[in-house]
Amino acid sequence: MEKFNRARTKEQIASRQEEIIAVCDAIYREKGYEAVHFKAVSGMTSVSRPTIYNYYNTKEEIFLDLLKRDFAKWTEELKTHFDKIKKMTKKEICGFLADSILNHEKYFELLAVYMPPIEKNSSLEKLTAYKQNVWSFRTVFLEGLTKFFPNADNEKKMMFYIHFKTVVYGVYTLTHLTEKQIQAMKNVYPKYEVPDFRHICFNALMLLMADM
Repeated sequence: MEKFNRARTKEQIASRQEEIIAVCDAIYREKGYEAVHFKAVSGMTSVSRPTIYNYYNTKEEIFLDLLKRDFAKWTEELKTHFDKIKKMTKKEICGFLADSILNHEKYFELLAVYMPPIEKNSSLEKLTAYKQNVWSFRTVFLEGLTKFFPNADNEKKMMFYIHFKTVVYGVYTLTHLTEKQIQAMKNVYPKYEVPDFRHICFNALMLLMADM
């Protein structure tokens, strides 16, 4: 593949980074986390392997930008939905949140399984930019709760947000198992079936929202 010259303008740099992120995402979805490395990314982009270091020091920094992009997209989806809907019951908002999580399944796999090494091996600058996106999501999330549950106090809304994240991460690891994990469970209990993520997540959110 022919390699382009080094990007110089902000637009060129942003385009080159988006190309790298998109390829990282494609490799990850097809072959998994371990298959992503600079040589593999370079082989599928217009960016040479040494040039990637002008934008990222580690593969974890690429993943962090991937997470930042997806988090921004998820935030916008929530904001758009919250803005156009006048009222939502507890059941409706819990169902919407559970479905929105399913629409970003790969994002939650990264959060639940790979976030510690991603944060550890990323620069402070990259990590700060990611955390800013998380803060934007928090703002939109809490504004939605305020709109649909105006009588709920701020502490309850904040606790729901915190528990929402905790539940999602925990339920994901219980419901997204490898073939080896599934087989091990069937060896112990032959009738074992992998729990349904949407069902468990929805019921857990309903319980958390009971006194909202």
